[in-house]
Amino acid sequence: MTSQEDIFVVGFDLDGVIIDHTQNKMRIGARYGVTLRPEDTHSERMADLFSKETYREIQKQMYDDTDEALSAPLMEGAFAGLASLREHDIPYFLISRRKTPINALHLIERRGLWGEYFTPENTFFVEHMEDKDPVARELGVTHFVDDERRVLRLMPSVPKRILFDDRNHFADDTEFLRVRNWVELGGVLGIANQ
Repeated sequence: MTSQEDIFVVGFDLDGVIIDHTQNKMRIGARYGVTLRPEDTHSERMADLFSKETYREIQKQMYDDTDEALSAPLMEGAFAGLASLREHDIPYFLISRRKTPINALHLIERRGLWGEYFTPENTFFVEHMEDKDPVARELGVTHFVDDERRVLRLMPSVPKRILFDDRNHFADDTEFLRVRNWVELGGVLGIANQ
C-alpha cells in the first residue's frame, strides 16, 4: 500500500542540475582574462569575479544558440537518473529560468532528452527565478532540485527543496537538503541502485 508520504512529484532546474556548463564557463572566462577553476564556475561565485556588465555578457554567450552553448554536456548520472524516475513512474517536471527558451530546447534535444524524457507537457520555462514557485505549486511539485540557494529560498510552496551542490560549495549549509550528484539524489528519491 502506498502512503501519502510515498507520493511525490519532482521538479528540476536545467542548468547546473541536468546540464553541466563548467567547461564552457571556464573557456568563456579565459576570454575575459580570468582563469576559472571548476569550483569557481558556480553562478553564486562567478558573479563576484566579474563586473555586472561582463557577467551578463558571459551569460549571453553561455545560453545563446551557439555551437559553444549547445556543446554543454549532461551532468554525470543525469540520463540514468531521469530514466530511473520514468521506470518508477515518478512524475517529474523541468522548471527552468531562461530568457530564450528555444535555445534550451535545442540543447535538451542535442543531449537526447527531448521527446524521450522531456516534452511540452512536462517542460516549463519562466523569465524570473521567483516565477518558478507558482509553476511548481500548480504542478503539485513536492521535491524541487536546484543548484542555487537563492532560487530554493523563493520556493516556499515546495515541501522538500534539494540543493544540487556538485562542487561541494555549500558543505556547511544546512538550510536545504544537499546532494552532490545524481547518485545521492537517487538515494533521496528512493530510486538508487534499483
